[in-house]
Amino acid sequence: MIELMIAMTLGLLVLAGLTTVFVTSSESQRELQRSGQQIENGRYAMDTLALDLHHAGFYGRYTAYPDPTVVPDPCITGNEAALGTALSMPVQVFLAPDQSTRPSLAGTSCGTYLTSANLVPGSDILVVRRAETSSVRYIGDGFTPAVASNDATVSGEVYMQTDPTTASIQFGNGAAITPTSNAKGGAAAMTKKDTNAEAIRKLHVHIYFVAPCSLPAGGGDICTGAADDAYNPIPTLKRLELRVDSPPTRTFSTVPLAEGINAMKIELGIDNSPNTPNGNTNLIGDGAPDLYLPNGSNSSLSVADFANIVSAKVWMIARSPQSTPNYTDTKTYAVATPTTALGAGTVAGTGLTYGPYNDSYKRHLFFSETRIVNLSQRRENP
Repeated sequence: MIELMIAMTLGLLVLAGLTTVFVTSSESQRELQRSGQQIENGRYAMDTLALDLHHAGFYGRYTAYPDPTVVPDPCITGNEAALGTALSMPVQVFLAPDQSTRPSLAGTSCGTYLTSANLVPGSDILVVRRAETSSVRYIGDGFTPAVASNDATVSGEVYMQTDPTTASIQFGNGAAITPTSNAKGGAAAMTKKDTNAEAIRKLHVHIYFVAPCSLPAGGGDICTGAADDAYNPIPTLKRLELRVDSPPTRTFSTVPLAEGINAMKIELGIDNSPNTPNGNTNLIGDGAPDLYLPNGSNSSLSVADFANIVSAKVWMIARSPQSTPNYTDTKTYAVATPTTALGAGTVAGTGLTYGPYNDSYKRHLFFSETRIVNLSQRRENP
């Protein structure tokens, strides 16, 4: 009996050890999965934003757009002329001054989509305007296989037709595309040397923001509170896209991009030196940023600053999708250029930091500096 009890005790000790090893191994595996998803979401968010910024200001052959005189409403849907005027500001930003404050959207019509409940405090809002890189082509263009009927525009969709000095915004009406037509089926006002019409491209207006949830309770696009994401709200990077969901009605559709993004902060590179227009480009600057805004001296951007944007710094804080037991995030995250100047001629940043969050989610800070090619190359001296 004594030997049996000793054997049972030893067996229980071995079983307890194996159980501990199994539990520890399982938790380590889960933590690796959480970390992997966090890194994947953060990298995807940064790559998506950088790619769109690379294309900001691409309007086909149109490069002579004037400097903006006013800050446009990014949520315009029904005015061709207003959409055309807004092309002069390919990159636009609404800044959150600190971790607890939302950006102000005063003077815009974005309140329908970007309510306070649908915005995470402390995150900026970024607007990118550009044309589709591929054009709407007509049958018989030498590239598209011949079929029974011509390509046609989507009724209500926003298109643009451009030459080097002019841009025309056109709302599609379902008309067939021909070698000499515009997006409405009429005769194109802009033609190439071969007398065919200039390319017709879809206009993209993308508005990036961080929402408190991925999937709102009860459907829809606006986050509602604690019941979102099956009672576990996950902050998510989203994008409003100008499009037609039910032709011919234009609207901004919400597209979730990456879950677990706690904050997105942006500084824009301003090229304002030399400050006299170049004889070849008729623009000031030389294509390289001279300072970044906001910084320690200026907390906002003027209309003139928006006209001189050539690059962008982006910070993103990504958190794990699930919490980690027995962990508290007590770290702080630098989401701006430091307050110390980085060298001769540089301007000190705001030094803004976020955190500590004091919850059980692990986080990682991502950073990227992106040259906005279509804006900077307009200023390069030949």
